[in-house]
Amino acid sequence: MSVTTRTDIKGISRFLFTEGTDADRLHLHVSEVGPGQRAHPPHRHDGWEIFYVIKGNGEVLYGDQTHPVNTGEAMHLECSILHGIKNIGDGPLQYAVIIRK
Repeated sequence: MSVTTRTDIKGISRFLFTEGTDADRLHLHVSEVGPGQRAHPPHRHDGWEIFYVIKGNGEVLYGDQTHPVNTGEAMHLECSILHGIKNIGDGPLQYAVIIRK
């Protein structure tokens, strides 16, 4: 079975994909933002998403609600609802994003 290596995925130095996988249907990247920042404005898209906080203190916007998420915590959400994550701490917020379309 063949393996493809990618080095262009945000926050991941080397990502291995086995034959038959579809990187467009299941996606992972790691982001880091400073205090008061977000990687991009809240948005909508197809699929499901998980934010997993590697370090720091964040706040997930989901529709008209906000939910605090801290180191070691995660939130799974449906992506057609307006959503995003923001750093609400004093240090960096590093988090993984997993998207399934």
